[in-house]
Amino acid sequence: MNSLQKMFPSLALFSDLDWDAVTQEYEASYIDHTFPEYLQQKALDDDCPPYLFEIAYYEQALWDVQKSEAPFPYKQGLYLNPTALFLRLEFDVVQMLKDAQTGKIEVQEKEHILCVFRDPKDLVHAIELDETSLQILSHLEEGAQPDYDFITPAQQRRFDYLVSLGLVLDMIRDN
Repeated sequence: MNSLQKMFPSLALFSDLDWDAVTQEYEASYIDHTFPEYLQQKALDDDCPPYLFEIAYYEQALWDVQKSEAPFPYKQGLYLNPTALFLRLEFDVVQMLKDAQTGKIEVQEKEHILCVFRDPKDLVHAIELDETSLQILSHLEEGAQPDYDFITPAQQRRFDYLVSLGLVLDMIRDN
């Protein structure tokens, strides 16, 4: 098993990639790009299905989040988890991979935004973000917030949920 095959194991579930040929082509012509970018270009050239590069982006995000050395905040405020990576996807890769574990190999189209992050206890999460979550997180993308003023009463339950997952770090209550 070569290194690309180890890093992107789910691709083999949804394709019959010749890993040796793919690795040779990638290393010869696309080494300045990430492997998911290589697959994205292959999809644009109609040389592979588009869901393969989305699976690869997802697996790369899982890897990056797990290995991230981004420091967690310690000063008072509300923060977006520094390990958070956002993916705009056209396929429901999380459900596709879950189903594939039971032998059901099916491509499922679904436009959505997925956030992959590692919580302070080092557990990796992948959650689909709804509009309310995106509104809350947009305030935190601008930087730490000193108080809860940006949270509306209608957003409070969702905010609490994001805090419970560790996507929003509440260093006001925790200090």
